[in-house]
Amino acid sequence: MSEDIQTKQVAKAVKTVSVITLLPLYSAAGRAPYPIGTKLNVDPDRASFWLSRRIARMANSGAEEVGRVGPTPDNSVKSAPLPDAPPMTPLPQQLGS
Repeated sequence: MSEDIQTKQVAKAVKTVSVITLLPLYSAAGRAPYPIGTKLNVDPDRASFWLSRRIARMANSGAEEVGRVGPTPDNSVKSAPLPDAPPMTPLPQQLGS
């Protein structure tokens, strides 16, 4: 029982910092990443590393909100229209023909 109380006290003592992702972050191999604009609570050392590498920004930095990137609500993909084809040019003249 005393171990349970100590575990709760240790869990409360861990400091975290709120950051907002600027790049997709993978939590584990084979899992989908956290999308851009996700607010995460991480330890101060990790937050400092991410801030120095511009992977994330502080949640209270006052910067504009970053839009989240993710699938559409119905998980569909819309095709973009094909661009106009460039004009066709004649083939170069072959020697001897």
